[in-house]
Amino acid sequence: MADASPYDAVLYPTRAFIQTHPDRLATLARLFGIPAPAPASCNVLELGCGAGGNLLPMAVALPGSTFVGIDTSRRAIARAQSTTARLGLTNISFEQISLTDYEAPPGGVDYVIAHGVFSWVPEHVRAGLLALCSAALSEHGVAYVSYNAMPGGHPRQALREMLAYHVEAIARPKQRMTAARGFLALLGAAGEADSELAKVLGPEARNLAEHVDGLFFHDTLAEVNHAPYFHEFVAEAGAHGLQYLTEAEFSETQLGALPEQLQQALLTISDPLRREQYLDFLKERMFRQTLLVHNAIELDRTPQPQRLASFAVSAPLRWGVSEETGRTTFTGPGGAHLTTDHPLVIGLLRGIGDAWPAAPWIADLADSEKTLPAICDALLRCFAANLVRLHVAPPALSPVAPEKPLVSVLARLEAAQGDMLTTTRHTGIRVDDDLGKRLIVLLDGTRDRAALIEALAPDAAMSRDELADGVQRSLERLAGAGLLLASDAA
Repeated sequence: MADASPYDAVLYPTRAFIQTHPDRLATLARLFGIPAPAPASCNVLELGCGAGGNLLPMAVALPGSTFVGIDTSRRAIARAQSTTARLGLTNISFEQISLTDYEAPPGGVDYVIAHGVFSWVPEHVRAGLLALCSAALSEHGVAYVSYNAMPGGHPRQALREMLAYHVEAIARPKQRMTAARGFLALLGAAGEADSELAKVLGPEARNLAEHVDGLFFHDTLAEVNHAPYFHEFVAEAGAHGLQYLTEAEFSETQLGALPEQLQQALLTISDPLRREQYLDFLKERMFRQTLLVHNAIELDRTPQPQRLASFAVSAPLRWGVSEETGRTTFTGPGGAHLTTDHPLVIGLLRGIGDAWPAAPWIADLADSEKTLPAICDALLRCFAANLVRLHVAPPALSPVAPEKPLVSVLARLEAAQGDMLTTTRHTGIRVDDDLGKRLIVLLDGTRDRAALIEALAPDAAMSRDELADGVQRSLERLAGAGLLLASDAA
């Protein structure tokens, strides 16, 4: 049994992180030529799983895979186990144990996830984390490790040290947080009077002040907050037989956002890992989400467009045509955009946008084998620019509300308990209206529109016609958010 954890005193917020999903990890590995295990039948281990907010949605969406979560928090593990029982899941288990005490299972696991752990544990635990990743990973498995990084972490580190000094005599978590938030407000006021202080610390102080209690207490006020330079982390991983693959956000490794002069300067650096470090210098990166694989793998660090022929693609794209130039501009949800007058690219991206939230297979988007290479090349560029997402195992979602709408059993449980729901795309969505939440609870695939209206009518303060309109609008929003499952996914 693990010792008492500070995470029992203040629970850490738990939710889904799309960048840790096996589909994302397998897609990036295969992009670099690694035959990563299929997400539909893989084994996943999460270190520091908390209450299961990240792992449980995976277990629901991938019933043919096996999931194990470990954490030192008794309260978090108890909550995760309770939710597992309520969902009736048999492909996932949770254990209260330190990662340094955990033994890798025979045969290993395909994906190891350590989100929000590495930077916040002592040095021997960090070494244990990397050793466990190395020992546990299957031959072509992938480990995801996130961590604070330098040089971008300097402002946050300075603030953390000031806060640590300010609250050093305060023992109780609630009082520590209150005092720390008060000091951040004082720094904000000082920043208004001193432009240099405001420039260096102001934005980060405001960012930290807005963190919820669990995040604020365990990240900002943690006793340990280790932020290595990228080259230091790579060296630590290498000492445990692991090598750098890429970032979980592939666009973060690209040079396109930099001025042309800087791009050309970085391209003169032949060592890709050294180039990554200089990219951190120029971007002042403060956080990394790094993927690691075994050193024994002969890694091809140049993604080949032809590999996309077996992938699927998705994106909630919007577009418009310029009256002056006739060119079409496509925009993604994160602000990424592409302007083009190429008919093939225009037709391709419109088709992807129209299919959202479904993810069509790239091979099916090609008119013929002759156009497939051009399509793959265009989509690799769009992926690098963060305009589209690639998949090897896309979720089966419906772009429109079917006759008998269905959401996951997890979404129905979450709707009955609160406002935040997890989509099958492994993202979060807030539903804060009572009618919407009551509707989602009913979406088990057995009710058509008439049955849904009948079930909702007794508590609805509106006419049947108004209720019918409201139900249809809600279903359309849920489809657009990626909550409605395709009829063959039941």
